[in-house]
Amino acid sequence: MPLIYCFKTPALTDAKKNSLLSFAAQNIFDDIKDIGTEFCFYIESGEALSAIEIDILKWLISETFEPEKFSLESFLTHQPSTINHHGLIEVGPRMNFMTAWSTNAVAVCHACGLTKVRRIERSRRYQIVRSQKPEFRKEKSDAFLNMIHDRMTECPYPEQLKTFETGIRPEPVYYIPMKEKGADALRKINLEMGLGLDDWDIDYYHNLFVKDIGRTLQM
Repeated sequence: MPLIYCFKTPALTDAKKNSLLSFAAQNIFDDIKDIGTEFCFYIESGEALSAIEIDILKWLISETFEPEKFSLESFLTHQPSTINHHGLIEVGPRMNFMTAWSTNAVAVCHACGLTKVRRIERSRRYQIVRSQKPEFRKEKSDAFLNMIHDRMTECPYPEQLKTFETGIRPEPVYYIPMKEKGADALRKINLEMGLGLDDWDIDYYHNLFVKDIGRTLQM
């Protein structure tokens, strides 16, 4: 099933937007005039949702006090693009894990009868409005990206997501035979994988798994 898209504006409070605008004007874009923001909700469903289910989903996401700030279409221009010459940037969670926010959102959907919903993730989209509209160079976009996202848990979306699949498959589980080969087995894997364990760490895990727990360490 293709993802369902919903949009809500703004993604920042006025105070946070003004702070970001001021910093960007001083450090990145000297001709910046405004920053438009919105959330984009990516919804994955196991089956097609009925009209009633779509209405329930819209009601849950839109928040009943501000229905005019919710839409199935983007509030910003150049919706299909993200990082481009028009200055539309989108950042969101990395796709290799389901976020805690998504887990809670799916639980709420299921409690409301939307059991077909499998995953919901939320990205933030920024429309940079400039007076001169010059070419949106990569070094400028990279500098702005560093201001607006956490590189540990988030990443830029070069284009609007079509699926949550990344094509990346996890590596197999490693079994470290410390019961048979002692602490040297952990030292070997520590060097091979660059784990950064020191002697104290190695002695601790060796004693924990071999002497206290009595089972093989898995990684």
